[in-house]
Amino acid sequence: MNRAWVFSCLLLAGCDRPDTEQQFGASVPSLSAIQENLAFTCQYEVIPPASADSDVLFQYARWLEKNNQLKQDPTTDLEITRLYRIAAENGHVKATINLQNGSLRGKYKLRGHEHLRFSQDLIDANVATGYYFVSVFLKNGIADLKQDMEMSLRYLRKAADEGSAQAQYEIGEALAPSDRAPYVARQMRRCAAGQGHGPAANILGVYLQDSGSYKEALEAFQLGVAAGDETSAGWLDDSFRGPAPTDDLYYLGLEKDLERAERYKTIWRILARYSYAHPKAPEINDILPLPPAKLPPWDGKLQWLEAREANVPPEKPSPELIRRLTEELKLDPATGRPMSRSPSLTQSTELKEDFT
Repeated sequence: MNRAWVFSCLLLAGCDRPDTEQQFGASVPSLSAIQENLAFTCQYEVIPPASADSDVLFQYARWLEKNNQLKQDPTTDLEITRLYRIAAENGHVKATINLQNGSLRGKYKLRGHEHLRFSQDLIDANVATGYYFVSVFLKNGIADLKQDMEMSLRYLRKAADEGSAQAQYEIGEALAPSDRAPYVARQMRRCAAGQGHGPAANILGVYLQDSGSYKEALEAFQLGVAAGDETSAGWLDDSFRGPAPTDDLYYLGLEKDLERAERYKTIWRILARYSYAHPKAPEINDILPLPPAKLPPWDGKLQWLEAREANVPPEKPSPELIRRLTEELKLDPATGRPMSRSPSLTQSTELKEDFT
């Protein structure tokens, strides 16, 4: 059987595999006719609101994390882990995601069964990133799961269908070749770009520019800039400098506008300089609206950079707040880990038994 067809089949719809219909308490597609499911319906990921108490821990941990990006102090990482753990155990979805991402990067310590439990928590909360994490575990054979590329791809497609921008971007990359499903890839990229995924917006803009859809390409690159993609900002800098129609790379059918080009260049410099910190420019349409809108006055600053330089610390969690959030769940206040009678520990044990 052609390997490319199998690969595309799994990403487009999921192929039959009767012995793996149910994992992590969630169903993934298993269909007999791939043609029935070629279409992709864009869905955005929805993050449920967190409790005010758990958000105090999350915000402080996030502030510590931002301030430790260059220092990389191990002691600070331990405190970040503790706060994210306690917030995650109390149902804070963003804390759960950040904790797992940090663990996968080697920053924070999570055991395999904890990855499974936190991913299940996300799935139970209808958060698509939970499926994406499972796809990563299966792809790499980690988190107490055996490597299974087929199931990994099916979970990746499930994550995309449920709204994971990263999954939509990755599937878009895989299906883009002309002998696979470029039209589905375009839909995936557009959906991810709409959710603030910078690389998806950039590659969508490149595709649209190449196909002569200049207005749509311009809008896609603008989405990329808003998401913090420095490549998109650099692209628009060049496109507003009046390239010739024969310039297959940067021509977007725009009139030469050096003031706009210089603004994009300024933004490109900021985004590139701070790329390690994941900058954003959500105000882009206010400071650099697309033509024919006139340019408003601008001081050359981005709100993201101003907030970073101000570095105002959020409320620090009090010992009393930590006690309240750990006592009922039987968490160790010093680490955030479940103690012997914690319901979280019981859940982890049950999940591990299900998948070993």
